[in-house]
Amino acid sequence: MDFALMGLLKREDLVVTQDYGLAAMVIGKGARAVNQNGLIFSDANMDKLLMERHIGKKIRRGGGRTKGPTKRTKEDDARFEAALKRLLGGTE
Repeated sequence: MDFALMGLLKREDLVVTQDYGLAAMVIGKGARAVNQNGLIFSDANMDKLLMERHIGKKIRRGGGRTKGPTKRTKEDDARFEAALKRLLGGTE
């Protein structure tokens, strides 16, 4: 599914995703990505996010447990709305 999306993606598109790997591909293609809580993915934060994902996967693969997502809040809604307006307005 991710690769199908990438085939349709254009430079000025905006993708909403919680998948760091997909966000990295979107940024690499010159488009923009944001998650459901208003985190705007960028070159500046992508390495850290991908490393955290890698470490979590190693922990789970070794039998450990990691925290799941927290319950959505009104603040998450407000951050997402602000990020979306920022990205759609062109002021990144």
